[in-house]
Parts: sequence; C-alpha cells; structure tokens
Amino acid sequence: MKTLLLLLLLASPGAYAQQIPASTEGRTIIEREIACPVCGTQFYTKLNAGSASYDQRLDLKPVGDVNGPWLLPECPKCGFVIFKAGLTKAELARCKAAVALDDYKKALKRSSYYRAGLLYEQLEKPPFSVAMNFLKASWQEEHDPVFLKEDQELALRYFSDAVKAAKAQNEDLQNAQLMRGELMRRLGKFGPAKEHFRALLGQPGFKKNFLGDIAAFQVKLCEKEDAQPHVFQEVRDFTKPPHVRLWILTKKFFADLAAIFAK
Repeated sequence: MKTLLLLLLLASPGAYAQQIPASTEGRTIIEREIACPVCGTQFYTKLNAGSASYDQRLDLKPVGDVNGPWLLPECPKCGFVIFKAGLTKAELARCKAAVALDDYKKALKRSSYYRAGLLYEQLEKPPFSVAMNFLKASWQEEHDPVFLKEDQELALRYFSDAVKAAKAQNEDLQNAQLMRGELMRRLGKFGPAKEHFRALLGQPGFKKNFLGDIAAFQVKLCEKEDAQPHVFQEVRDFTKPPHVRLWILTKKFFADLAAIFAK
C-alpha cells in the first residue's frame, strides 16, 4: 500500500514553495514578489520553505514545528488566492469571474483556504480536492465556532461526494472515508460516525493496518461522545498493550500536573 495520504497531505506546499530550496531546520518563512494573475497587481507575499518535524491531528492538521496549512499568496487588491502557478486560459477566465461574484467578495475576510475552496467549486474540481481546501480552512478558522462549523460541514459534504464518486477501492477513497467519519465526530454526530467507522473496520483495506487502528480508535472516541481534536500519536499509543498505555497515561498526567504548577 502506498504511503498514507495522511502523511502526504501534511503540508502540500504547492507550486510556489516547490521552487524554493528546502531549509534543514524547522519551517522557514520567506518573502517573494509575485504578480496576481487575475488583476496584475505586483505584491510581496510570504511563502513556506523547508521541512519541519511534527505530528498530525486526525483531521490532518500538522502540530508541532508546523501549525497549520502552507501559506497561499493573497492578492491585496482583488483578494484572489493564488492556489497554483501557471493557470490555463480557461482556468484564469473562470477565476476572474469567480472573484467578481458577490459571494467571493463577501468572503474576503475569511481564510485563504476557504476562498480557495470557493474557487475550486467554481472550477468544478474533483470533490476530494474541494474538500481538502475546506478542511484546511477549518484549521485556519477553528478560533471562530461559526466559521469552523461551516468549514467542517462543507468539507464533510465534499468528502461524502468523493466517497460516492469513487469507482474503485484506492488511497483517495480510504482517506475520504476516514475524513468523513472524523468530521462527523467533530461535528458531534457521534451515532452516524460510530456506525461509519464500524463499517470501515469490515472492509479489506482497514484490516490489520494503521487505517484500521485509526477507525478502531475513532469508535472509542464516538462511544465517549468526544468531539475534540486528537493526534495520531494517540492512535499509536492506543494499539499498545494495556500496561504500556497505563504507563503512558501516568507520565502524561504528571507532565500536565508539573505544567500547571509551573505557571
């Protein structure tokens, strides 16, 4: 089985960042001057470069040295989010039309990936790609409960569409299935999420592997009605023998206690 997309999508730097030499320590932020392909405005933008060490949450958000999605250039004049380099003429025409829409103009104060999701909708990109943009928007906007809920519901809708559109068992389908269940749980839909993950455990692609471990861990979270974010390290700990898990929980308890008294 190919490397899980949960690792592939840790940051997905995009065409701009791929042109930049990687840093050897942490995630580097650099500045470049670029031109907006929609309105022609020249502006300076911050871009990501380099690698970093991190874990991931079950909704794929990186945590650690990296704490969110890779930066997307945003035109200060028209608000266009440059989601890739080298737009085709057809894509550029549709992006210009999208930026002129009232819905897009109303979203100028929203996150870059939310607007990228709107652009992907107008470009009629595959559901999985649209879903990933709204998922990343949820990382950016999780400080706002209203925006977070909207982002998660949009991501859930498009991941569900991706599952329905899948013609064969493959990596994208498996990841769409996992994200569909994760988003249902995060939105408090514990019953449907639990049944969804239980059904996944019966599929060949989720037997005796890390995907199955994730699904089994999610079932336990649903039984506890836990809608909080969790990280993959917890899944790895979950699969360890009971006495090892107890030792891990004990260490975490005393570490948290020490942190409280240190404040």
